[in-house]
Amino acid sequence: MATYLDLINKVLVRLRETEALTPNDNEYTQLVGFMVNDAKNVVESAWDWANLRTTKTVAATVGVSAASIVGNGQNYKFMDAYNATTQSRLQLITQNEMNTKTVLNTAASGSPSEFSLGAIDSSGNQAITLYPTPDGSYTLKFDMIVREADLELAADVTNLPTQPVVLYAWAMATRERGETGGMSAQEIFGLADKALGDALSLEAHRYQAELTWRAV
Repeated sequence: MATYLDLINKVLVRLRETEALTPNDNEYTQLVGFMVNDAKNVVESAWDWANLRTTKTVAATVGVSAASIVGNGQNYKFMDAYNATTQSRLQLITQNEMNTKTVLNTAASGSPSEFSLGAIDSSGNQAITLYPTPDGSYTLKFDMIVREADLELAADVTNLPTQPVVLYAWAMATRERGETGGMSAQEIFGLADKALGDALSLEAHRYQAELTWRAV
């Protein structure tokens, strides 16, 4: 875990530049900050990192089929969904399937067992439709991978592996400024790829069951 300013300074030191007091010290510091976020996105997209895993809770109420998953934003991935009250799975279905059940046929009420995705609501949350329409109060759980927002403030923190983020940002900055007699951008990208591979290997070892194919 590292702050935005820490990451920027780790890159600046490798570039033989003076460390910054804020992410906006000067134009070059701001540029390095953009590269840190670009590098973070590369690392973030490489794996369903444990530190990005979270469980969101939705309280379903009687007679209301519309709900929202709060705090996930738009950059997320579903891992699992279940009705904790009835201890049963929730199945994700398409909007077309939901329309068939609720518009083209008489909608039913009962314990929610399916859901479909709607638009992102006015608060930036994912709207969902439940089926059947709840006939009581239910606690629904959604296991998700929620990607981090771009880092902006000095104290903003990323929970991603630090080393590959720093190395990718350093490689990008070296490529942008050109050769300076030190390591080439290609060499640094190679170091970054290895650091990312090492981090992926550690994560994969922790979640071996997710990498095992089973006949169903």
